Amino acid sequence: MPRNQSTAAQRARAAQRQTGAKYTAALRQATTAGVSRTVFSLRELLAECATSPEWTGDHPEVDAEWAPRMFDSTLLGGPVPHKSVLLLTGDLAAMGLSAEMTMESRDGFRTVVVACGGRRFELLLSQDDWVAELCLIPGCKSLPVAAAVIPYCERQHLAERSGTELATMAWAWGNDRRQEFESTPAVAHSGDQGNALIAAAVAQGAFAKVAAELVEGCFGDPDLIDEIYLNDAEATAVRHAIDHEHLRLKERARSAAARIRKLAGGLCICGAAPYLAPEADVPARYCSTQCASSAANSPGLR
Repeated sequence: MPRNQSTAAQRARAAQRQTGAKYTAALRQATTAGVSRTVFSLRELLAECATSPEWTGDHPEVDAEWAPRMFDSTLLGGPVPHKSVLLLTGDLAAMGLSAEMTMESRDGFRTVVVACGGRRFELLLSQDDWVAELCLIPGCKSLPVAAAVIPYCERQHLAERSGTELATMAWAWGNDRRQEFESTPAVAHSGDQGNALIAAAVAQGAFAKVAAELVEGCFGDPDLIDEIYLNDAEATAVRHAIDHEHLRLKERARSAAARIRKLAGGLCICGAAPYLAPEADVPARYCSTQCASSAANSPGLR
């Protein structure tokens, strides 16, 4: 059984018994008062979904004809659509039924956010088949660039990752693309997700490393092309594709650097105008590694 049963749903039921308040109103108030950090397993959530009676209250967000079928979940702080839990179970199946989960937050009858195995998911409570993976950073409601492979949002949190983290994600994403284009390797490319990684790398001063990992992930080690692709024509086509992808990524990097500098007012913290190319591996908004180091050590200068 769960280690802690003090949930918003229980508080709402207690308030209903004591004051006569409507359950939906009591649930909203109980959820606002605080979220239980109960740790439970995927198996426990699935068992609760399978064995709990159907919730028969009035959904406060949608009309009855559109309301999803729900059960009153102790683990997730109140009524939750059956189908959403089944979809979530499918998304987490690779982690096994013993995977530990927590409810990160619940917004009445609108959404509930759960965390499991370093991943976060949002369940929409006003329909019965909507589950979305969220950015890995707690509290962020944005979608990740590429779910488990690039688990951070493009808008903010991807650009805050270190160059080493970005390079690891770049190779993993490139390898996914390589498998996708296995039958036609010469047309592989890193796509919009690769562009997002490059923009983040430029912000961190890690363009060369991230671009190299993306290209190697997509096409294999450039020094081993003849061993990887035994057909001469295919090997030649892949070499051309590698050169084209390098050029494309450089153009994306320069555009990202120009955008970052514009947002920063066009000047480095020292008053000089940043002019280095992304290949210099200096964060785009600074004119030198010295200025970048000074800003890192003095947050007020950023």
